[in-house]
Amino acid sequence: MASDISRVRNIGIVGSHHGGKTTLVEAILAHCGAIGRKGSVTEGTTTTDYEPECIAHAQSTCVSFAHCASPSSSSAQAIDFTLVDCPGFIDFFEETKLALSGCDAAVVVIEGDPGRVSQTQMLLEFLESRKMPHLFLVNKMDRPGADFAGTLEELQRCYSRHVVAEQWPIGAAETFKGYVDLASRKAFAYEGTSAKETQIPAELQDRVESARAQLLEAIADFDDHLMEELLEGVEPPEDEVQKDLCAECSHDQIVPVLAAAGLPGYGVSALVQAMEKWFPSPLDAEQVDAEGRRIEPKPDGPVIAHVIKTIIHPQSGKLSVVRLLSGTLKADATLANISKNSEKVRSAGLYRLQGKKQEAIPEAAAGSIVAIARLESVSTGDTLTENAFKVLLPRVPASEPVFAVAIKPKERMDEAKISQMLARIIDEDPALRLERAPITNELLLLGSGEQHVNIAVERLTRKFKVEVTTAPPTIPYQETITAGTEVHSRYKHQTGGHGQFGDVWLRFQPRDRGNGVTFEEQIVGGVVPRQFIPAVEKGVREALMHGSVGGYPVTDLHVILFDGAYHDVDSSEQSFKTAAGMGVREALPKCNPVVLEPIVRVRVTVPTQYTSAVIQQLTGKRGQILGMSPADKTGHDVVEADVPQVELARYITELRTATQGLGTYAWRHERFDPVPGKWTGPKAAV
Repeated sequence: MASDISRVRNIGIVGSHHGGKTTLVEAILAHCGAIGRKGSVTEGTTTTDYEPECIAHAQSTCVSFAHCASPSSSSAQAIDFTLVDCPGFIDFFEETKLALSGCDAAVVVIEGDPGRVSQTQMLLEFLESRKMPHLFLVNKMDRPGADFAGTLEELQRCYSRHVVAEQWPIGAAETFKGYVDLASRKAFAYEGTSAKETQIPAELQDRVESARAQLLEAIADFDDHLMEELLEGVEPPEDEVQKDLCAECSHDQIVPVLAAAGLPGYGVSALVQAMEKWFPSPLDAEQVDAEGRRIEPKPDGPVIAHVIKTIIHPQSGKLSVVRLLSGTLKADATLANISKNSEKVRSAGLYRLQGKKQEAIPEAAAGSIVAIARLESVSTGDTLTENAFKVLLPRVPASEPVFAVAIKPKERMDEAKISQMLARIIDEDPALRLERAPITNELLLLGSGEQHVNIAVERLTRKFKVEVTTAPPTIPYQETITAGTEVHSRYKHQTGGHGQFGDVWLRFQPRDRGNGVTFEEQIVGGVVPRQFIPAVEKGVREALMHGSVGGYPVTDLHVILFDGAYHDVDSSEQSFKTAAGMGVREALPKCNPVVLEPIVRVRVTVPTQYTSAVIQQLTGKRGQILGMSPADKTGHDVVEADVPQVELARYITELRTATQGLGTYAWRHERFDPVPGKWTGPKAAV
């Protein structure tokens, strides 16, 4: 690891799914000599997509880490890169946000397809909220249909004119063979992951000059001297342009756009140079505590570390990946977890991660991203310090889960350990949540989307050998009555000794929705003795747990005990309880019973261009549209609707499909309404 903090770079590799991030990381590692040969995503041999779930799905399903040093004639001059390979699929965005809290800059990888630019919107909003320097890398320029100019135009439309090309590709698809560096006006032809200088093609001269003018104008917005030179028609010196480019990118004032093809490694050398020159070191990337006070990244300062990822190995134990903000951390350090009442924890080892490989190191200095072994009580997001130094780091705000499954073990013997094993999975991924459904008592696993939860179940089975079954959560239907009735119920049973005798008259009356079940006694003259009335009420309430239509709990009715009879010897609490239950079962079919389904209030937030599609989608789910209004986020609308809960089991998947991953929603229980039409049994959740 670099001893000079100024030569450290912590960089997140981010972007929409299937943009080629992991392949690009592999190309960077190979170019810098960190690995002997490039692995393949399709073959499951890459450094960072090493988890079986990543290999099986041919995409990143969790954050992973790698490191390399930039090629240099002197190791003292090399830049030490830590690369954080983040999943692109929207279901895993919560984990990406946590990992990015340990980075100082980001490479946003997108395909050369203007239609996919909008998929980076949530990611860019997060980067901008943290004022994190970043660049765009238009990847897969060797693929048919690659469109650098169209992608650049769409990036500028979405994210302002300060998104500006610093390279212009020479060719596209099968003719993609190099690039023009706009700052220096030099052309380069690819030779593997490196490039050699060549002539700017004549057919690109005009486009290059136009793009360079845009670059200079964007840079000049933050440099008055350069602006004066441009207004006076003076050609600015290259060193001035390069200096401004470095300063303004590192301060998140401009966002350069580069071109590359990760699979053959085209553009990798230029990207490595850009990350070295344009991105800040930990010395220049401001870090603050939860109260906004700056934390100085001094190796001789107090040890302050932020847990950005938790990795659990069933055999070797737990790794807490931390960004060290200050101080020098020893491999056997004793730390205080400030997030948990300064609880003392002791490190069992310090490691640098190269994918799944753990490289032991004796110490790490401020600015490093390293893994600490076996901090069992430490969680992602916690603040660790040495000598109980009092400082608390800000946590990344978490989004509410939007998808759930009911989960239970296949084998009864696993019932005792499933909650414990699920807790360990959640320790790895705090975007997951475990809850008990309040009415059905089902164990629910909740997450950020269907794929997120499915991957968690796969990981549970693989890591902890627990076979489970999952299903959509049971919809908590209820029943009620729409008419009243009276019934006479007598329970009489004669045995050799004392018999059983209970006699009750019950009146049933419907109530307004939401009033529940109430019981009243109007006994006159002691025809039902006082000591047996609680048993009658208990019998009524127990019988109402199973309605006559679908067997669901019955609600919103008033039951009156108004008459009855008893036997001096044979009457008992049990006999009156039984008589009451029989009366309920006789009465319910006479009261025009109906099934009630839960209705939820949803608030869907989507870009304006998708609003009509979302309204149509909700209407198709028997939704009642309540209104539409502009969202706080510019260019977005909020659609409110009341929708039957049974229609929303997979709604987040459908919503994201219809909105290119940009739609989000929140919901809360609103009321119960009668199921329309004749009840034919519970509808499968969709």
